[in-house]
Amino acid sequence: METITTDTQLSVVSRIARDISDGIILIDKNGIVRYVNPSATKLLGSDALKAGNTYARYMASDANSANDAFHQYVLDSIYEKDVPHTGAVTYTRQDGSIRYFDIDTSWLFSENGMQEYGVILQFSDVTDLHMAREKHNDTIKVLVGLFAILAVWNYVYMIWKQAGEPIPSTALTLIIEVVGVIGTAFALRFTSITWEDFGLGVKGLKKALVFDSILTVLVLAALVLAKLLGRVFFPGVISPDRPFAHWSMFSVLDLLYLPTVVIQEFLTRGVVQGSLDRILPDYYPAAVSIVVSSLFFGALHLHKGLLYMLGAAFLLSFFGILYRRQRSIWGLCIPHLVLSWSFKILFGWG
Repeated sequence: METITTDTQLSVVSRIARDISDGIILIDKNGIVRYVNPSATKLLGSDALKAGNTYARYMASDANSANDAFHQYVLDSIYEKDVPHTGAVTYTRQDGSIRYFDIDTSWLFSENGMQEYGVILQFSDVTDLHMAREKHNDTIKVLVGLFAILAVWNYVYMIWKQAGEPIPSTALTLIIEVVGVIGTAFALRFTSITWEDFGLGVKGLKKALVFDSILTVLVLAALVLAKLLGRVFFPGVISPDRPFAHWSMFSVLDLLYLPTVVIQEFLTRGVVQGSLDRILPDYYPAAVSIVVSSLFFGALHLHKGLLYMLGAAFLLSFFGILYRRQRSIWGLCIPHLVLSWSFKILFGWG
């Protein structure tokens, strides 16, 4: 009887499969492994699957029950040769990492089609694609939740307005921020979105902090210069008789703005802008996610009035450009905090 070890087709398959990235395993109809290419060993994360051994022996050496579906797929491919086997399974390697495989099988026959040699198992690693698809779907869920919050927020605002503004507008800001943080906590717990995806990572943090600090100093100097020139050339707008700095407007309560800055940057840049960047096609300009997220931030300040909304959206658009480069909110908190305090002290805004 002709055997697969002497068949020229095995030699051809071996030469073809040696250098391809997909895993290739040949198993004869008796369950004996006849060929394993290097990629299969790499993808499985183990060299326990060897030519000449039975596949049953390899199964016995794999104590992880999470791989039962993978092994069953192989067995079904061997014993059900008349049924096509194509699908996706997960595989947990010895190092604990989980991989997602797309698998296709076909039977190898002799040239005259009369002799059955065995099954060829071809599988490719689609883990990155699977994770990207999962993250894309989870990002859509996050955005749906955020814009649902924004819609409800409009009704809350109208109730607050109709009731005669019974609580300070600052309290409304705090409420919406807390709701956003709680919603994000659920996203971190129940989706594939990570801290880094939400701009809370520390990669490149030192560089971002230095750059944003220098930028803050330069902008602050420009504001001081603008006020000095305004007092000279536009005394009707900026009176030189009034104090240069409105220190009386700054209180201890303004120190509480620090956590608020972190929350605002987190929700606007990390959550909204980052989510839009993940789901928008590449042909969309970067400005789309920056502008939309900034408008979202401005809309959250509906209770502060139109000018405040526009100012907040404009300021956050500038920060959106920085976030696009840095992918971290931590450095952005510096100019956000300092400039907010500066506008209040220098110009009495806020």
